[in-house]
Amino acid sequence: MSVTPETLEHVTVVSPQDAFRIQSEGGHLVAAFTHMTDWCMRRARGSVHITMDVPKDHKKADFDLSLAEFDVAALPKQKDIPTIFYCADDL
Repeated sequence: MSVTPETLEHVTVVSPQDAFRIQSEGGHLVAAFTHMTDWCMRRARGSVHITMDVPKDHKKADFDLSLAEFDVAALPKQKDIPTIFYCADDL
């Protein structure tokens, strides 16, 4: 199982509690799940779903993320508002 990184270049990693606080202050919450079923069953209230189209071996630790494709048209249009991305792992 992969572990959420504590640091990531050009990104601020936040806790789930911080994510919901940011959302309550007007931020966007975006789910990047590989399966729509995960989003339907376990989405955070008010989140937007962007489908992640990935090859079958995407759960390997050495998976090349440049091979993943997202439905970027589903992203919020306002770019000046904090945006939190999360996935289905450990929900």
